[in-house]
Amino acid sequence: MRRRRVPLRRFDRTSWPEHGPHRELLDLLDTVHDRNGCRSERDIARRLRTPVTRVRGIVRGRTLPDDEAATRALLAALAGDGGVDPATADRAAALTAAARREHDGVAPWPAARRTGRPLWSHPGAAATSAGPTTGRRRTTVAAVLVVLTAAVATAVVLSGHLPL
Repeated sequence: MRRRRVPLRRFDRTSWPEHGPHRELLDLLDTVHDRNGCRSERDIARRLRTPVTRVRGIVRGRTLPDDEAATRALLAALAGDGGVDPATADRAAALTAAARREHDGVAPWPAARRTGRPLWSHPGAAATSAGPTTGRRRTTVAAVLVVLTAAVATAVVLSGHLPL
């Protein structure tokens, strides 16, 4: 059985901002995407080892890449074998930082982003860590710590070492 080829297309621009660094970043990503054969969002996600919805959110302008390293990895995936020149990668990293500042305000990025690790690994690198902790895992760990703290406090009070 032969697969039917889906026609190549550019990114959906309906959610793109009108102007600003986020728009400039999206224009740059779209240019690299178009210049290198318009790879599908699924192929890009596979190269980045991330969900398609994450890539789709970024290229449609709904979300921003998490940091400069994630932007560089995204550019490499968009370019594929064509590669990206360093000037383009530096420009995209600067636009990501500016768009992130504009979006988040002048406060520092969340703690998980300050580690310098991108949410997805570089396309050529082997996965060495599980990545940042998810919200669900943080909640579970916090719940376990609360239960353990309560158990220790109860044991200390019942042992008589700490008066009520």
